[in-house]
Amino acid sequence: MARLGVESIRRQQLINATLKVIEEHGFQGATIGKIAGASELSVGIVSHYFGGKQGLLEATMRYLLSSLQNDVKTSMAGRPNAPRECLMAIVDANFSGVQTDAQSAKAWLGFWTQAMHNPDLMRLQRVNERRLLSNLIFYLRQLMPAEQSRATAQTIAALIDGFWLRAAMSEGRIEPDQAVALCKTYIDQAIHANNGAS
Repeated sequence: MARLGVESIRRQQLINATLKVIEEHGFQGATIGKIAGASELSVGIVSHYFGGKQGLLEATMRYLLSSLQNDVKTSMAGRPNAPRECLMAIVDANFSGVQTDAQSAKAWLGFWTQAMHNPDLMRLQRVNERRLLSNLIFYLRQLMPAEQSRATAQTIAALIDGFWLRAAMSEGRIEPDQAVALCKTYIDQAIHANNGAS
């Protein structure tokens, strides 16, 4: 196997192991030793590919962000290319099975908490926030006056984050499909209130 292929496989092994260890032991308990053990690779391999734990954690967060982007693209691919449908696809992607399964949820929660104390993780989180707002504003501007689109996008983003957090933390008291329905209801109400579009 080509060296690049081996490197890619090993990097993904370590990222998968990091997600597993965070799920089982929490963010603070995700030591290099545990991650290396879960990946069946040596501690030295982590340093070789990622420069240490911090680099591996950043790579794992990038992987989650990339997975979210792919979920959005997949969700949009199956719908008509219309602004309202694209907004609905963004909501669906944020509550897709991959984004709400226990492993991803615990990793996201760990990253959000850690980002408050880590500038590199905070930078990645801000990229994610800006991407979401930018996409929402782009489609909302096609459905309502431009001056309303930013505030509406901020509200949708807050609903997505808030309901996602509640779904992740509430042990079934709010299910992802309920969260999706509430976000979509708000979007339709906002579109109708700002220009009567449907």
